[in-house]
Amino acid sequence: MKNMYCDHDGGVCSTEKAQRISLKPGIFFTTVKEEKFKYNHLSFNFLLPLQKETASLYALLPMVMRHGCKSYPNLTALNARLSELYGAQLDWEISKRGDLQILTFYIEILGDHFALENEELLEEGAKLLRDLLFAPSLEREKFHAEDVEIEKHNLADIIRSQLNDKRVYASKRLSEVMCEGEAYGLSEYGQLEDIEQISAERLTEAWHDVLQHAHVEAFYVGSGDAESVCRLFTQAFDSVKREKLFDLKTEVLHAPTGALKEVTDHLPVTQAKLGLGFRAGIALPDADTDAMQLACTVLGGSPHALLFLNVREKLSLCYYCFARYERYKGLVFIESGVEEVNAQKARKEILRQLDALKAGNFTEDDLKFAVLSLRNAYKGINDSLGTIAGWYLAQALAGQIRSPEDVAASLDKLTKTDVVRAAKGIALDTIYLLAGEEGAASNEI
Repeated sequence: MKNMYCDHDGGVCSTEKAQRISLKPGIFFTTVKEEKFKYNHLSFNFLLPLQKETASLYALLPMVMRHGCKSYPNLTALNARLSELYGAQLDWEISKRGDLQILTFYIEILGDHFALENEELLEEGAKLLRDLLFAPSLEREKFHAEDVEIEKHNLADIIRSQLNDKRVYASKRLSEVMCEGEAYGLSEYGQLEDIEQISAERLTEAWHDVLQHAHVEAFYVGSGDAESVCRLFTQAFDSVKREKLFDLKTEVLHAPTGALKEVTDHLPVTQAKLGLGFRAGIALPDADTDAMQLACTVLGGSPHALLFLNVREKLSLCYYCFARYERYKGLVFIESGVEEVNAQKARKEILRQLDALKAGNFTEDDLKFAVLSLRNAYKGINDSLGTIAGWYLAQALAGQIRSPEDVAASLDKLTKTDVVRAAKGIALDTIYLLAGEEGAASNEI
């Protein structure tokens, strides 16, 4: 078990572009200066332990809170206020990082210097987000029952939709099978059977629990001055009795435990999905995470990768095949779409390419193309306010603050030896196959 999230309360952490400060114990505010956007981004991320008992409950919370606040008590009034703020966007996200469930509330609003009448748009947007978080629309001190029922149906639809997209479903099942008994095996949206029992009263209790016990990472990305925003939210948290914070840990297994897991599911699909899950043992904030990311890119992260060139192009054993690294949990997943009759051949060839990677049987050009692919990906992070905020959230979870440019530059220091060393720790844990049923048809993508 390791503490993936390192919430250092010891002062200021900064780089040329970003500064992370502690507002209060367990509450951090990161400012990222970006001059090229007309809009500003402000987000609050509440970090929670991912648990079966609370996953659906917490997932439902931002969906219901988006319905309004005390000042604008319904969607009509709230959306009218957003229109007054030059079409500001106010929304939520639910995500999973390692064994953590993260609730994100954010607003993107036009910069003050673009306002027609010199309005202080950033501060007004911050006040609206503050009211949504600390003074949501309540009826008799609890969420509106009608809003709760509406969003319970919407949450159930989100969960059901994962079954309809067979590629998403297979990826989800691979994680479930591989990490059975671990928090990572759970969905950040929870389970269908847990939704029905959620009441307005219980959801209101969950809101108080989140404000009182969650670790908080807030982000401002833009060209304005966020000092007034920091003061605003510091004062808002003064009204909350912050008690014992949630214990946030992610279990990282350095090798598979027990026998190889093999599971086959049958659904009416025309294209089988083959997934291989591996324990890598290298996870944030380990020093070798960059080398592991590069190793996975050489293996299956670009059109020049070993899996693409050999399993797909040369041998035509799959429709797609890629590798991805879960750096928070120390896992590697290889996912592919195959003809069911080719599943065993594809599996064998995928493992052969992994062995080639471990043995260093790849060229300097393979390494160069992988570095180029990652550089382009890191460069693309700066294309939107939301992806920039997401990047620095990932940095905060690792207890560090590196810019995309810093990480891209560090790739030049990695050698073939570094890649091979990281790859040698990748150990097969789980084989999952989503196979078809004879005579069934599918409209899958």
